[in-house]
Amino acid sequence: MLPRRFRFILPAAFGCLALGLMVWELHNEQVIQKIGWDPAPPIWPYQTAWILLQGINAPAFVIVLLLFKVLRAETHGAMLFLELPAVILWWWFIGWRVDSGLLPRKTARPRLFWGIAVGIVSLAFWSCGSYIVMEQIRFWSEYGERDWVGPMLFFVRQAGPLFWCFLLGLRSAAAASRFIISTQRTP
Repeated sequence: MLPRRFRFILPAAFGCLALGLMVWELHNEQVIQKIGWDPAPPIWPYQTAWILLQGINAPAFVIVLLLFKVLRAETHGAMLFLELPAVILWWWFIGWRVDSGLLPRKTARPRLFWGIAVGIVSLAFWSCGSYIVMEQIRFWSEYGERDWVGPMLFFVRQAGPLFWCFLLGLRSAAAASRFIISTQRTP
């Protein structure tokens, strides 16, 4: 049997990828500041690093959003500095789940409590995804009348976090229902 090392491989690989994308994003910020203007659409060269970073690591970004608000991290560099440990922890958690098996084995934890807790997490993911959709609709109603490129690029920026929110919301809802159903079956 091969040794299970995904808890080390995934954080190292995705941490290095995130670090590279963060350096690219900070470089883009400096270029925009030196130029002194905001590059209007098409803004792909300046948006690509952020789109890839958030598309791959959106759950880590969502996890540290509250930390951004508490620490008042308003500069982009400070936000990226806080996001890197969250990215590494997120991929360590994914690797740990892969190493220990994707489906949990028999557990003695109180299933009703965990079902309710995972249900709340599911609602949080669905709420975050709904918020992104509402922001997209609001942005489209304001700027979509004149041009379709700007709102489409705004959607592309939000597509990664939106996908992760709905995927994790669906997965955690399924896990919560499994916990609650198994509680009803056991005496």
